[in-house]
Amino acid sequence: MAQQTTDRGPGATQGITSEHESQAARVLAEIAGVLATEQPGIILDGIDFAVLVGAKAYELGGRSCHGRGPSISRLVLNRMGDVPAGVTPVEFAVRVAQAAAALGYDWAADDNRPVVPRFPAPRKPEASQPEAVR
Repeated sequence: MAQQTTDRGPGATQGITSEHESQAARVLAEIAGVLATEQPGIILDGIDFAVLVGAKAYELGGRSCHGRGPSISRLVLNRMGDVPAGVTPVEFAVRVAQAAAALGYDWAADDNRPVVPRFPAPRKPEASQPEAVR
């Protein structure tokens, strides 16, 4: 069947807003960090990169496949294009970081980000609970 002019093209993004671009820039920045630090000596392949993009976009998009994640993933993958054959994650991280900057990612904002993750403190037993429950 021939493609109609109203059909959505492969990899096309619809309804991309400046918020999507901002979130895509953040996804790219996080991916650049992962690529530069985790297993930097291996050879990166397109599937590995696509999975990483999907995971980061899913996380940022509200952990729902019905949220912004798919749009952000498409935007990032379309922006980055194919992963060159034989490239290491560290080499590709440079290109990813440049794409994040081109979308307006503010690297200086990372300076104020907490380095140690915050976990909720364990709850203290309430005085009204029986001793066996505490």
